[in-house]
Amino acid sequence: MFDIFLNQTKLLEQFGGVWIIGLLVFTRTMGFAATAPLIGSKQIPALVKISFAIVITLIIFPLIDVPPEYPRNYEFIYYIVINATVGMLVGWISSLILEIGRVAGEMLDMQMGLNAATMFDPVTQSQTTIVGHFFEFIALTIFISVGGMEKTLEGLYKSYNTFPVVFEQINFNLDKIIKATAELIAIGFLIVSPIVVIILAVDLILGLMSRAAPQINAFQISFSIKPTLGLLLLMVLLPALLEIFAKLFNNPNRYF
Repeated sequence: MFDIFLNQTKLLEQFGGVWIIGLLVFTRTMGFAATAPLIGSKQIPALVKISFAIVITLIIFPLIDVPPEYPRNYEFIYYIVINATVGMLVGWISSLILEIGRVAGEMLDMQMGLNAATMFDPVTQSQTTIVGHFFEFIALTIFISVGGMEKTLEGLYKSYNTFPVVFEQINFNLDKIIKATAELIAIGFLIVSPIVVIILAVDLILGLMSRAAPQINAFQISFSIKPTLGLLLLMVLLPALLEIFAKLFNNPNRYF
């Protein structure tokens, strides 16, 4: 009789441990849903995000290694915070890849003299420029077309290799994160550098013309030349920019 009671107690403990680990997986997925592209938008209702997190948790949970022991008391709160933070970081890095397009477009707007023409973006709840919004739309379109969301979810799954649900030692590679950050910054400069260099050359030519012939109002001329030239260059370089975005979004989970 005592053995039966003991076995039932062990089963209840194992069942409770499964629920605790499942809750930790759900916490990480919920953190991911709060910051990831598309699903993390402020326009998506909270109920949709919670439902998304539940479905992804049910898919991921059978695929990960369940630890032999589950956290108790204060350890459980600690791992709740850790898993939520990891999920938010994975989603944020994916969103950061999309932000490259918007930031690159805003840099171009600044050089083209269009940074004063701003509009309100209801998704980010902030002001954005014309070319910045255009680049962001292109980046989002390519992100969807190449299956970026599926690859980002794969990155969430791979995060359990680096940050297990319950861990004693983290398999953390700081060099990989530094290289990934440097690569994203370099890609942002690569996107805008051709147009920025040409517009800076135009500024230099207008400056020399103003010194050679002071009666020429180079500042006023630049208002009509720089936006027109920038848009023409953007049309010429658009196929190359699309290829850069496609290569960037084709494997976003390499950063995880």
